[in-house]
Amino acid sequence: MPWDEFIALQFELVNSSTTDDCEYSGPFNTLMLNLFPPASHYQVVPLPKRLHDSNEFSLFYIIKKGTTPIFFLQVKTAVAINCPALRKEADEQMRDMFLEFASSCLAIPRLYGVSAMGTRVSVYEYTPSNRRLTPPRILPQLDVVTDVAPSERWQYDIMEPQGEAKLKELVAEIKEIANKSDWN
Repeated sequence: MPWDEFIALQFELVNSSTTDDCEYSGPFNTLMLNLFPPASHYQVVPLPKRLHDSNEFSLFYIIKKGTTPIFFLQVKTAVAINCPALRKEADEQMRDMFLEFASSCLAIPRLYGVSAMGTRVSVYEYTPSNRRLTPPRILPQLDVVTDVAPSERWQYDIMEPQGEAKLKELVAEIKEIANKSDWN
């Protein structure tokens, strides 16, 4: 079933060549609230994260059931997909976020995160029991220029049927995990 018209329209209104991540905050906020409605005891928490020692911020949404994080989303512009350095930065930020969550006692058997570049997304999965994170990190080689975050990782466009289905399937799994847990 396609996204509601009001969701699709919000994404269509974003200038596809913007370099301001915040222009995607409204559409993604609406999408997250639609997928994780507050009436079902979900919290959608916007979290701007300062990038190292700069004045730049990266935008994340943390989704909680009660007080437990069950999912998070990183928001970047669509133009970032064409820049290896920005993809590398996004991948590092996702891994840092998982590290932050891993340092606390996660009460969930799997934690998913999604990196969005415009409407294209890459899905990450962390399993606390063995501390495994996928997709695996690609290490740079000393004597070869290495694309450590290839654009193919952002393989799903959530405004296309296959990408929409993937995100909805992921959200259904997250909700099932959250509802089976004894902490909510």
